[in-house]
Amino acid sequence: MDKDKSLNSHYSVAMAVLFIGTVTVISDIYVTQPILPVLSKEFSVSPDIASLAVTANITALSIALLFYGPLSDLIGRKQIMSISSILLPIPTLMIVFIENFNLFLIMRALQGVFAGGIASIAIAYINEEFPEYMRGKAIGIYIGAMITAGLTGRLAGGLITAYSTYKTMFLCFAILNLIGALLIIFLLPPSKRFVANKDILSSLRGMKGHFNNRYLVGAFIIAFFLFFTFTGGFTYITFHLSMHPFNLTTSEISLIFLVYVSGFLSPLAGSLSARHGRQRLIIFGLSTALLGIFLTIANNLIFVILGLLLLAAGLFITQPSANALIGDKAE
Repeated sequence: MDKDKSLNSHYSVAMAVLFIGTVTVISDIYVTQPILPVLSKEFSVSPDIASLAVTANITALSIALLFYGPLSDLIGRKQIMSISSILLPIPTLMIVFIENFNLFLIMRALQGVFAGGIASIAIAYINEEFPEYMRGKAIGIYIGAMITAGLTGRLAGGLITAYSTYKTMFLCFAILNLIGALLIIFLLPPSKRFVANKDILSSLRGMKGHFNNRYLVGAFIIAFFLFFTFTGGFTYITFHLSMHPFNLTTSEISLIFLVYVSGFLSPLAGSLSARHGRQRLIIFGLSTALLGIFLTIANNLIFVILGLLLLAAGLFITQPSANALIGDKAE
């Protein structure tokens, strides 16, 4: 009985650390989305150039993800999460002292690189370290952490900037990054079931093999276009809403991102995809997102908010269904 309690406590601590660590690290990705009009004004750059604050971060993150997986296969899951998370506060804090937009973009790219250490490894850690009967719950909690991170970054990023400055906002997030990193380093249980690959080439060959599976290639393409449509939509809507006829303030634009709560549809969508078929749910999710995009064209704020809600819902319906399809088809 005592042993069972000890094990439950062990897994509870691991899940709590992963949740908090994910929120404090991943939220950095989204902090610039609601403040792009502010950055455009502060750095005296056009809206297109200001949007690179999002693009540089996500592009760097996407590239880093390709390397973190093989590296973690070689040296361990916790090691990668610990190293990347403790490095993240450095570029976040450096932004506070930067006046040049090009340097700002470099720091944003570094934020993306270091944030990728959690984004790419946490699921692998859960699958290896948690017993089978707990994995579904643990992954559900982790998805909840990713959703909370997206909401926290956008909402807090915008509101802190609105009532202070964007530099104060980055200082606050640098502190959050450090707290999350210390929790991961000192409280996340070390890997016990991890088996290292002989070399990094073995992992890369395994990745290459996935591109021979048409189901996986299809899922990758869907994920790519949906993610960049979602990110692009939420990036440029901030400029749209800051201009005539809406003329919303930074704090008001930040509140728009509350539509992100539709992310809590993810666990339900995952269950429905098992019952009704992955592909049906993916088609439904993509259709929902497409309808949402068309509604954002309207010059009526209610229709725009409804469109953003449907765009977010479409993503969060498609995401778990596509992930489940990969789990079904991957070898």
